[in-house]
Amino acid sequence: MSTKTLRKRIALVAVATLGAGVLSVAPANAGTNVADITAGTVPSTGIVAAIATPSTAANADLTATLVSNGRLSINVSAGTAASNVTVSGGTFAGFTTGVASYSSSGLTATSSSATAIASLIVVPNAGVTSMTIKSYDGAVATANLQDTLTVNIVPATSVGVVSAADSFANIHTAAAAAEVTTMGDTAGAERVANGGQGYIRYTLHDGNDVAMPATTVVTASATNGAVVSFTSATYLGTSAVDTYPTSSDYDTIYVAQGTANAAIDTVVTISVNGVVWATKSFKLLGDIASIELAGGLDGVYGETSATQTSGINLKVKDSLGRLLTSVATTISGQSYNTSVTGFGTATTGSSTSLGTQVSFTCSATKGSADVKVSKTNAANATITSNTLKVYCVGAAYSYSASLDKASYVPGDIATLTITAKDSAGNPASDISTVGAAAAIAGSNMTPVTALATTDTFTAGVKKYTFIVGSTEGSYAMSVSLTEIDDAVTVPYSIKASSTAVSNADVLKAIVSLIASINKQIAALQKALLKK
Repeated sequence: MSTKTLRKRIALVAVATLGAGVLSVAPANAGTNVADITAGTVPSTGIVAAIATPSTAANADLTATLVSNGRLSINVSAGTAASNVTVSGGTFAGFTTGVASYSSSGLTATSSSATAIASLIVVPNAGVTSMTIKSYDGAVATANLQDTLTVNIVPATSVGVVSAADSFANIHTAAAAAEVTTMGDTAGAERVANGGQGYIRYTLHDGNDVAMPATTVVTASATNGAVVSFTSATYLGTSAVDTYPTSSDYDTIYVAQGTANAAIDTVVTISVNGVVWATKSFKLLGDIASIELAGGLDGVYGETSATQTSGINLKVKDSLGRLLTSVATTISGQSYNTSVTGFGTATTGSSTSLGTQVSFTCSATKGSADVKVSKTNAANATITSNTLKVYCVGAAYSYSASLDKASYVPGDIATLTITAKDSAGNPASDISTVGAAAAIAGSNMTPVTALATTDTFTAGVKKYTFIVGSTEGSYAMSVSLTEIDDAVTVPYSIKASSTAVSNADVLKAIVSLIASINKQIAALQKALLKK
């Protein structure tokens, strides 16, 4: 146990007693050396942290924390002669035995010869933040100094008032078993499986980093039909109230669905003594509400005599559209035929944002199949997916290429589309690559994403984008996928917007304008001659 934790444990007992107005503090260190300072026999009041004694008692530097309106009771063991005790930042206030005299200022107490002092009461001065008590074996002199007790003085109002800086709550996968020391949530713990419960672990301290008293009232409330409790699996409603367990200095709030199988997004608000302290959000996952299959542009194109390891994207969702993990679905028997002969496992994976890829196997026969999957949910309803077309086709055998424009302005984004087909004219399989010798080159065309020889087609299509340069002219882009077929070229031009209209176009427009004017003059002359 750390020193800080030990101090907290001592302080917890102190604050619990403080609620009754009196605190009994056992000596922190009996001490074997002369003129040692320990906790007094007569109870102290207002102790926040009891006297903490270091491992070495002789010439000890001791610490304690006291509220500003409290009083500290100390004992001073017998010295070899008359001992002295001094205080700065406070005064002695009686309730003692063994003191033969006090100084006129009340800042020094002197014992009878070799006599112990019992329950010397010390109170802080108004407005101080600390007071110092020193014991001497003999006269007040540096050579006779035995113990120095530094007492931190804190406002009385800081006791029992929850501190945001010293109190913590986090979402976790299990109930609290120790003090909570961070607000950081466990990744993924906010997602709660259908029928499960979520956990908010918390610890409450006041501004002195001391556990809140047992009279502290903690309220938890949840939105959107979720229920909460301070006891596992015992839920009474959307709000629950409890007192803080000072003795353990930690607790847990449990969160669950108010209605079985309901999908709920909820916010749990935690209030301390009627004041909102923290909020935590949960995704309570519901029953299976939908199953989706997606892939490619118009389906997934597998290759004959091969297994397509990706392309069928499976998603199982609850009614709020959250992806459900580890859901085993059943593939419809009608999804199989002489072309599509097998499917991989159709169980959703661990991703909460991406679908699961389902593989399928093609025979040597080209063809297609309509794939569906289904699952019976907790409500005994069978949920069936949409239909996804899967194809068994050949590898890329030929290809063509085209640009989205014939002419570009500098700075444009140009899109090159390569379309590949198998030997029967079907879109090439999705495992067909552009080939190890693939190359694309075009003047004043900078690729946004460089071509990779392992790039694959999707439904026989692969697209690349380019940033158009500033040099005007007419060009041809070379697309060379020689492992598939011969290279092809795609013409294009670049014209700045200020010169996009050519001189020939301007001359043509002028000639047309002159011809129009000549017609108008001729018509005018004809009209005048008729008069």
